[in-house]
Amino acid sequence: MPDSLDGPQAASAALSEPPTAEAVPAPHLPKAAVVSAFCVFFVLGALTASLGASLPYLRTEFGAGHEAGRIISCYNAGAFTATAVIGLLGRRARPRPTITVLLAVFAAATAGMAFSPDWAVYLGTATVAGVGYGGMVLTLNTAFARGFGDNSVVMVNRLNAVFGIGAILGPLATGPVGRTDIRLLALAACLMAVPCVLIRRVGAVLEQPHARRPGTTPRRLGRPSPVLALLLVTGLLYAGLETSIGAWQSTQLQRSGWSLASATMAASGFWAGMALGRLVVPQITRRLAAGTAVPLYLVGALGALLLAAVPHLAVAAYPLAGLCLAPVLPTVITWTSGAADVPQRATSVLTLCCMLGNATVPAVVENLTDTPSAAAIPLALAGFCALCLLFAALARRARYAGRPA
Repeated sequence: MPDSLDGPQAASAALSEPPTAEAVPAPHLPKAAVVSAFCVFFVLGALTASLGASLPYLRTEFGAGHEAGRIISCYNAGAFTATAVIGLLGRRARPRPTITVLLAVFAAATAGMAFSPDWAVYLGTATVAGVGYGGMVLTLNTAFARGFGDNSVVMVNRLNAVFGIGAILGPLATGPVGRTDIRLLALAACLMAVPCVLIRRVGAVLEQPHARRPGTTPRRLGRPSPVLALLLVTGLLYAGLETSIGAWQSTQLQRSGWSLASATMAASGFWAGMALGRLVVPQITRRLAAGTAVPLYLVGALGALLLAAVPHLAVAAYPLAGLCLAPVLPTVITWTSGAADVPQRATSVLTLCCMLGNATVPAVVENLTDTPSAAAIPLALAGFCALCLLFAALARRARYAGRPA
């Protein structure tokens, strides 16, 4: 992996390692490992989403004041570190021991959060929990992208849909738990994660050599792959687009005359569309190749975002956009994993690019929409969606190992 994310070509060059000499059939994940992975993703979604909702209770519990918000940054810093390190190690990180260690780190850190005597310890253990979170999200997504053959896209979407269900239920549990002791949320996460030790079996998929299709020719070592470079940019733009919609849709509704409470409540429709879309849309489009499905999803999202610029249609258009966008990232993860010689490294770099998009694109949208016009926000979002569609279409046209992407 490159020392810095200074361009997709540099990033994609780091994904190349010597390909295998023969095509190897991709193994399938054991059912027990799949169930454990779903349980882990539910726990990760619930804890991650509950951190923001916990801030008022953390201020009361620890007297943290304005510093309570630091827990979000520290948790995500831990996740970023794990993603970067695993990507840097590549094949040198043995998957099964790595997954076992990540689960143990997460369980130990959440136990530390549950029994923290003061704010400094709580903040430190939350940072370590972020390491387990980021590492397991990366590893399990990569394993699911490789472990189900032609059904991998559907399974990666289902895995992330379970994360979304946890992300919905976690904040709902914050209020009742917070009135007793907010640290009980972390204790519950620990107790639910510990029995999921069978997720180590998903490492068998990542230990297998990369399976090439018959008739393909290997790339030379170190030669950048255009399709991977384009997928990295697609992931960056998509992640920034998703974050920007979540951040700015309620502002558009307020500019259109909605009250703050009503705009905030209506904005939840986008996330409901995302959760539903990851369960339903991949089932409908399961026969489509990733290179066809991703541009198709983005075309639907582009149409929905353009509709959001029409007065009184935004409240329905954003849930429709969420429905269309929901399968994009899981499908891009599967596409990237299948196009790389070192899938876990490729997924790591893709994840880092998504984090970069989360940090930069919303700021660009803010600058583009510095006007009282409500329509400026959906039009800016539609512009980024069109740009994402362009790179996805270019990736589809690119050639990888002598075949169309």
